[in-house]
Amino acid sequence: MTQSGYWRDTRVENRRSVLNQYGAINNVWIVAPQGGPGPLGGFGRSPSGNFSSFADLKPHLRSRDIVYVFGVVREHFVTPAGVYDVTVLGAANQPRQATSGGVPTGGGASWLPPTSPTALTPLVEVIAQGWVFQNIEFAPTTSAAAIRLTRSASVDATDASHAQIIDCYFLGGGTGQIGIEDNGGASFVLVDGCRFQALTGTAILGLTTASNVPQDWRIVNCIFWQNTNDIKMSLNFSVIQNCHFCSAGSGSTNKVVSTVALSGQGANNHITLNFFHNSAAQVQISNGYSGASTDMWANYAIGQAALVITSPPGA
Repeated sequence: MTQSGYWRDTRVENRRSVLNQYGAINNVWIVAPQGGPGPLGGFGRSPSGNFSSFADLKPHLRSRDIVYVFGVVREHFVTPAGVYDVTVLGAANQPRQATSGGVPTGGGASWLPPTSPTALTPLVEVIAQGWVFQNIEFAPTTSAAAIRLTRSASVDATDASHAQIIDCYFLGGGTGQIGIEDNGGASFVLVDGCRFQALTGTAILGLTTASNVPQDWRIVNCIFWQNTNDIKMSLNFSVIQNCHFCSAGSGSTNKVVSTVALSGQGANNHITLNFFHNSAAQVQISNGYSGASTDMWANYAIGQAALVITSPPGA
C-alpha cells in the first residue's frame, strides 16, 4: 500500500516498531542517483522511491538508520552532527559495474567526485561514531580522501571512532589520492576485506594525532596493490593481519607499513600473518617498513617459507 508518498508494508512497519523499542534500527532509506529500483520521487524509504543524493537525504537521517546505495553517487558529503550508527550499504553483487573502458554503467554502487570537485575535499567526512560503509567503490578526487574519519578535541561533538569499512574498493588513477584518512585520532576502527588499488597518495593515512594517537584499529583481510603508500599512520594497540601487500617497498619515504609515521608516535601493535612482496632482508625501514620497538611483527615474505618473526631493523 502507499501512504504519505512512500511504500509501507504493515509487517515491515510492525517489525521496525518492535526493533525501535530496543534501539536497534530506525529508518531504511535508498539513495539512487540514476533512478534505482523504482521511480524517482517518493519519500526514499523503500523500492518505490528514492533520494537522488546524500545531500537530499541528510535532513532525514537519524541514528541507527540504514541507507542502500544503487548506482553512481557524485558528491562531497559530511555526515550530520549527532547522528550515530548509520549503515551505508552498496546494494549490488559487487561494488562497481562499468564498461571495459571504466565508464560506470549505473549498476553496482560507486561513489565518485562531483563533476566540479572541491579541491582537497573527501568524498565522505564522518564526524560521528559508529558509521558503517560496505560494498561500495570509492574513487576520490586529486589529493583528497575517499573517506575521512575526523575526531576533534571536543570528542562529544566530533568523533568518528567505531567506524567500520567492509568489502569496499578504493581506486586511484589521479594524483595524491587517499583511500581512508584519519584526521585527529579516531579509534576502534575496523577495515575488513577492502581492496586498495593505484592510489598515488596513501591507501590508509594518518593525517594528524591532534586529539589522540589512533588506537585499536583492525586492518584485516585487505589487498593493497600499486599504491604509492599502503599504510602510513601512527597506531597504538592495533592489529594489521592477513593482508596482502602486492607492491614491493621502494624506499624509506614511501611506506608499505608504518605504525609510527607521525613524529614516531605509536606503540604495542601486532603486524602479523601478512604477505609482503619483499624478501625478508628487505623488510626494513630503508625499504618502507617501520614500527615501534614494542610492536610485534611476524609475516611472510617472498622466498621465505617460514614467518619472519622480527620488527624492521632500527624500529
